[in-house]
Amino acid sequence: MKIAMIATDLDGTFLDDQHQFDRPRFQAQLDRMNQQGQHFVVASGNQLQHCIDVFDGVQGELTYVAENGGLVMTSEGHILHESVIEHPLLLELLEFVATHPALTGANLSLSGKRGAYIRPEDDTPTVRYFLSNMQIVDDITAVDDHIYKVNFNWPGTAAETNAALINQHFNGRLRATVSGGNGLDVIPPHVNKAAGLAYLQRHWQITPAQTAVFGDNSNDLEMLNAATYSYAMQNAKPHVQSAAHAVTVADNNHAGVLATIDALI
Repeated sequence: MKIAMIATDLDGTFLDDQHQFDRPRFQAQLDRMNQQGQHFVVASGNQLQHCIDVFDGVQGELTYVAENGGLVMTSEGHILHESVIEHPLLLELLEFVATHPALTGANLSLSGKRGAYIRPEDDTPTVRYFLSNMQIVDDITAVDDHIYKVNFNWPGTAAETNAALINQHFNGRLRATVSGGNGLDVIPPHVNKAAGLAYLQRHWQITPAQTAVFGDNSNDLEMLNAATYSYAMQNAKPHVQSAAHAVTVADNNHAGVLATIDALI
């Protein structure tokens, strides 16, 4: 069956470790996909504007499932879906992380509809790469926006352990999932990349058997399980590779996604 939609994670998957990709090669692929009526979807835990910035200068149809599925936008700029963290629950999460003995000392950012928000002490070059329309605020609890995601990072601490603590405390209300760079994304419990892709599948009348996806981390697991053609990166963690139907022949530093796209189109 012809592939109608190709969706890929960014960091550790589509992008190399320097956050780059082969632009001429991908532009040629995208031209062909657009000509053949195939859709290319960026499915990332990152902020929407950051995803858009990554593909600055690329011409053609690009669709976005951002914020781990919390925000779905078509190439025409039409928002199909958004899911927010209600403010009282956000305040409870921030208080829990700030006061739990095992979770204190976290760097954090909020990803919202109008931009991203950090505290002065969280301002680093890495943060500035991942966040666009960034605002530095003295009181993170006073931010007034539609918040899709909270990202935490504990330098020198494995994110998986802290994810378990948050998931236990907020069971059924919030969900923590490991993202790129040892970060931890906290999102509404029903939000994931597969749910985001489902909106596009309904919008375009595409089945899982017509869908191919690429990922490398825990926040890609639902997406990998929801497509017939699922590819874990060669550099992906073992539990991610075991969830996919195939592993790419090359890692993210050697254009593993682009090499597989050549075969798919």
